[in-house]
Amino acid sequence: MSSTENLKKWREVSLLHKLIYDWILVPIGVLVIICIIIIVNQIFRAIGFNFPANVAGMLIVGIVLIIMEYVLKEEKMGKILKWINPAIDFLMSWMIIFFVPPLITILKSTELPSGIDIIKLLVVFFVGLIIFIPLVGYFIHYASILFGKALKSKKSDKTLEMKEIKKEEKVKESNVEVVIDDEKTVDITSFDNKSHSSEDTYENTIMETHLPKHNIDVIHIKEPEHECPTPSTPSTPPTKTKKSGFQWKSSAIPSKYSFITYIIIYVVSWIPAALWDITQPLHIATNVLSYFIGLCIPDKIRLLLHPLVTCTVFSYGFFWIEGLIFGRSLKSELDLYSNNSKYLLYLNDTSLPFPRAGEILFCILDATVVALAFRILEHHKLIVKHIFELVGSIIIMSFVSMLVHTILCRILGIAPVYALSMTSRSATTPLAVQVVNYLHSDMAIAIVIVAFTGVFTDILGMPILKLIRFPIKDSLAHGACMGCAGHAVATAGLIKEYPSASAVSSISFVLFSTFCVIWSAIPPFANLFRSLAGM
Repeated sequence: MSSTENLKKWREVSLLHKLIYDWILVPIGVLVIICIIIIVNQIFRAIGFNFPANVAGMLIVGIVLIIMEYVLKEEKMGKILKWINPAIDFLMSWMIIFFVPPLITILKSTELPSGIDIIKLLVVFFVGLIIFIPLVGYFIHYASILFGKALKSKKSDKTLEMKEIKKEEKVKESNVEVVIDDEKTVDITSFDNKSHSSEDTYENTIMETHLPKHNIDVIHIKEPEHECPTPSTPSTPPTKTKKSGFQWKSSAIPSKYSFITYIIIYVVSWIPAALWDITQPLHIATNVLSYFIGLCIPDKIRLLLHPLVTCTVFSYGFFWIEGLIFGRSLKSELDLYSNNSKYLLYLNDTSLPFPRAGEILFCILDATVVALAFRILEHHKLIVKHIFELVGSIIIMSFVSMLVHTILCRILGIAPVYALSMTSRSATTPLAVQVVNYLHSDMAIAIVIVAFTGVFTDILGMPILKLIRFPIKDSLAHGACMGCAGHAVATAGLIKEYPSASAVSSISFVLFSTFCVIWSAIPPFANLFRSLAGM
């Protein structure tokens, strides 16, 4: 049994162990990851390199972990992962809640599009999503197949050359003849070697999902049976199976321990909020309890009502009630929830207001992005094996996504500033901000579109892929299409059921977002997007 599993079992021994695990080991691990982000940010700031520290941290940590996997012994690597794993499990389990702040602060936006523009944006939003998810999936699926065939043909050519060389050498050495019973001679050198080398039996995991399998239908012919007299027995009426009604239970209900813990935190947090106007603990506890309530919704309903949406709605309700108690409006309560004072900016300029609850959750979201490096470590062999087709496909698809969404917006006559906001829809939030800055689109609308893109990709992604009979077993294409279409939110939805696809999704959304920034930063392409949008 691994040391990580031993630590998890140790947590379940008693309540004290749970408290130590959850409130000492987890915070220490999260702080270590945040320190890595701060160090990367300060280095980038010193050299004048403008790139999100959380994304760079994920790539750096991922590369370092993969190197350590091959350099260190398994025992040492296990000990390192043992102490950081509590934080990683926490961040992966709670990832959804860290995306809540951008949705809650929508009501703070002063300039919103008109009703007609909103309808047009919704049309482009869903049409683009329905087109883009299968497009990326099948593009990468067939790209990997073609790439695998190319590699296989090269290897088969090499093996044929080697066979010919060996055959010629054998002919030169001796021409052996064997006499058989019917006095016919057979030249041994005329036979090909039928044994297959490891290169001949090269298998591509992606091709296995594509090549059709021949099914043999077996027809059973029943012979007429002779009727035998059987003693008459009273016939028993068939038991009627009751139709199973709607299941009101949820399989995602949090534990009583979690509920009680955060109810206590919520109640106690009213004291600093009332006496000293310190609302961060109260608002964070509000978000957590809202998230818990959303998880209690029945499974079938929760397929449509994403926990991120329900958490936002219930949080609005709690904030409105809290505002009434304190004598504040909902907008004033939201101003106390978020003040746009990012923690990385605050570290370099303490004259800025102290970060509020929204910024603290966003800070932990940065740590979550870096934590995805540990998922990449688990499945790095799959990613490395298909890195060329993955990166090549993402470069093309990132440009196609930005181009197609801009053209769709232009066709429907959407205002240029909102049309350009749609180009960053599938980029992760920190990099979407960079795209907005380069293309001069609307920041508030862009962030809202990014958030809802992740939500609806998570909701609609699997139904769309199943509808078109996409090979879900192809972890490379499945993970890539979800990551490219729905960034970190869709990635979070893959972690439990499709761990290998989630690893591919993690690296895919980073690469996709990075190339979106690159395309928008190159002046000719930026001018192309602006002209297509009508700016």
